Amino acid sequence: MQYRADKYGNKLSILGFGCMRFHRKGGKIDIKKAEKQIMAAIDGGVNYFDTAYIYGGSEAALGEILVRNNLRDKVN
Repeated sequence: MQYRADKYGNKLSILGFGCMRFHRKGGKIDIKKAEKQIMAAIDGGVNYFDTAYIYGGSEAALGEILVRNNLRDKVN
């Protein structure tokens, strides 16, 4: 993975992960599938995740996954 520094000196992966398209089941984010996606991205060196409140629960799902796996301090 290639990285660049942001204006604060944080090392960010050039490749980011867009959380807009998490798999859904019954209208809600399938947290198990989303967790597999996030973990694979982190294992590949991704530490930049793009999410927004308009993505329908992706912020909460990403936060839950990161906390559950004790990874909050490893991503930006």
